[in-house]
Amino acid sequence: MIKVLLVEDDTNLSEIYKARLEAEGFQVLVAKDGEEGLLVAKANQPDLLISDVMMPRVSGMEMLEIIKSSNYLKNMKVIMLTALNQDTDEERAKGLGADKYLVKSQVTLEDIVQSVHDLLGDKGTSAAVETTAAPATSPAPEMPAAAPEVQPTMEPAMPAPSMSEPTMPSPEMPVSSTTEPITPPVMPDTSEQTNPPQPPVNPPNTPPLQ
Repeated sequence: MIKVLLVEDDTNLSEIYKARLEAEGFQVLVAKDGEEGLLVAKANQPDLLISDVMMPRVSGMEMLEIIKSSNYLKNMKVIMLTALNQDTDEERAKGLGADKYLVKSQVTLEDIVQSVHDLLGDKGTSAAVETTAAPATSPAPEMPAAAPEVQPTMEPAMPAPSMSEPTMPSPEMPVSSTTEPITPPVMPDTSEQTNPPQPPVNPPNTPPLQ
């Protein structure tokens, strides 16, 4: 994996640059000043250096001069990233061996990333990403055909028991073996009844017949 050494005393900028470069597939090493940057560079042999200029202890220009005078670090690519936009500063940096001199107020984060790709010769495509990315055309493994599903045999449903109460047969009345004659009631005969005899009526003051 390609190693990039980032030397920046501004913690916020350092975190932004680091996250963006890691997204491109680079291994990013971080130092907060020139002195620490020299120690990290000697221990890890990075492929490219991005460095601020104005830093405590050892400045970016001093660190660049030491690196380019070292036999095992002089071939490292260097981008000087600074707020100084004087022509004399750019001329000095390039005279010490800087490959690019970028002014922070004049470039974007994507410009910095593109400069890294240009110096590493990958033309915008990180070699680290290409080597670690999975091949896009790799065929998916074929899955064995699933066994046909066996349908369970359904047993015939048993009729549900009736919840109604059983109908009890009506008790039959015993039939007598002998039939008794039925005597009809005697009704009184009113046909012969006549009016009661009436006493004779004598006409008044009528003398009896001789």
